[in-house]
Amino acid sequence: MKKLNIKYKIVIFIFIVVWLSLITKIFVLTIKSHQYFEKLAQRNMTKKEILVPARGQILDRNGEPLAINELGFSISFNPLLKNDSLQKQIAIIKGYFPNINQEDIIKSYTKQVSAYNHTPIKVVNFIPYAQMQEVYAQIIQNPDILVQPSTKRLYPNNLSASHVIGYVGAADENDILNDPVSKYTGIIGKTGLEKQYNLFLQGKVGHKIVAVNALNQELEILEESKPQTQNDLIISLDMRLQEIADEEFQNKTGAIVIMDVHNGDILVAGSYPEYNLNDFVGGISFQKWDALRENVFNPLLNKLVNALYPPGSVIKMGMGLAFLEYAGINENTKIDTPAYIELGGRKFRDWKPTGHGKSDLIKALKESVDVYFYKLSQNAGMSNIAGVLRELGFGEKTGIDIPNEFVGIVPDPEWKMKRYGKVWYTGDTIVTSIGQGAFLVTPMQIARYTALIASGKLPTPHFAKIFGKEELDYQPKDVLNDFQKSKLNVLQKGMYEACSIKGGTAYSHTLGSKVPIACKTGTAQVVQIPQEIKVRIKESDMEYFHRSHAWITGFVPYKNPRYVITILLEHGQSGGKAGPILVKMANALHDYGYLK
Repeated sequence: MKKLNIKYKIVIFIFIVVWLSLITKIFVLTIKSHQYFEKLAQRNMTKKEILVPARGQILDRNGEPLAINELGFSISFNPLLKNDSLQKQIAIIKGYFPNINQEDIIKSYTKQVSAYNHTPIKVVNFIPYAQMQEVYAQIIQNPDILVQPSTKRLYPNNLSASHVIGYVGAADENDILNDPVSKYTGIIGKTGLEKQYNLFLQGKVGHKIVAVNALNQELEILEESKPQTQNDLIISLDMRLQEIADEEFQNKTGAIVIMDVHNGDILVAGSYPEYNLNDFVGGISFQKWDALRENVFNPLLNKLVNALYPPGSVIKMGMGLAFLEYAGINENTKIDTPAYIELGGRKFRDWKPTGHGKSDLIKALKESVDVYFYKLSQNAGMSNIAGVLRELGFGEKTGIDIPNEFVGIVPDPEWKMKRYGKVWYTGDTIVTSIGQGAFLVTPMQIARYTALIASGKLPTPHFAKIFGKEELDYQPKDVLNDFQKSKLNVLQKGMYEACSIKGGTAYSHTLGSKVPIACKTGTAQVVQIPQEIKVRIKESDMEYFHRSHAWITGFVPYKNPRYVITILLEHGQSGGKAGPILVKMANALHDYGYLK
């Protein structure tokens, strides 16, 4: 009887345990997991779509389009196609658009196909509107092919201002990691303003939540958030002026900048030669890419901010300001300026074989008297000179809104010791005083420095003018001390005489201007002249890449300056050679109403 009771108790215990387990499971499924299965059911009944905004346009100050979106269509396939069905759909598309690459379609499809992917797979990013319009009605009858509106970046001016505008390209994995929106747009700014302002131009995505049935067909829209659309970028360029600059630089290499001396608005910015931006949209061909890379004139290099040059004599205003402060002279102090000075057995020659007699600062600027700067640079000392040059904006970024701006080099004893482990010699000071040696600048730095001389303040060069509806305001920096400010009129007068008074280095090259111009020429050597050569070979007789770079920088008008014009002609022989371009651009500013 005892054994029977024990067995009976064991059966009862097992029965209770089993029922408790069942009751617990029912509780979990009906109560605890209710929210989970409810959300799962909602996911099965709804679908979230990302709404991608059209990329913002880039427009010049007058509304001229520089980067727009061409309207067209994309083609997507059903995500669950077997190989035979995939080949069939490809054949259909190829029948309508023979130039489409079959391998690219297969690659795009297989990369995204998955048993868990139930959304259409895009296999062709863009078909122009006109091409699709002819066959649209036939294509959409196929249930396995989806045609949707699409856009493609288009640069209406092809080459003009290419280094400023930049281009977009396909977003890679790193781009998507750093900018999740590019996963949906498929593109991202790669260079220029397209890169600098990519986050603004691409806008913000929206979304749409729709109810779907078991066949994934949309039933109704449950929620919708529209993408941001106020993402057009208006910039300061004036394409009318830009086109004139482009014409002047045909068959020339170099750079040009025209900038408002007060607020830093850039009206013209060209780096030559340029390249066709549209070649990069959708991926550039190997042939075109190799042609650009192998071009000895570096069309891919943005010479405005990513190339460094000796400033030559255009730096002499800055040197003169340092002399007034540290060399114990004033603007009227006259010194002997013969054909050369001799130091350590080496002759440092003036550009003029007969010398200039006696010179003061204004004459030294007007006639670009090298010996004046050789002598007084030794009195001022390179450390003092370098300090002034840095105050004038050299050896630092200008702050321009283009990626990867170069800093340049302002050499001094400390720099040389740190860079090369060598001491600084007086000869280093002498060659630096005329903008040679290790001294390197960008054209944008020269334009900014010229604006400082013209206005008394250091502007921040920029292109962006209006974000959507927000107008930007750039305040210039007050970097000069009172003494330096009091001497700017001296530098301005020297520049005026260089450009507009007979005997000035630019005078014969700048005739015909409709407005008074103040300017300074510069000839930056790219090869050293051996001491044993008594008579220098003519620049025009040199090999092209041995010729000096030609600089000219100035402002208009002379009184109450408004605009800086800085021009660099690579291997242009001498600064005066750039004078006619300066006059052409000054007259264009006058003709278009910038100068009254």
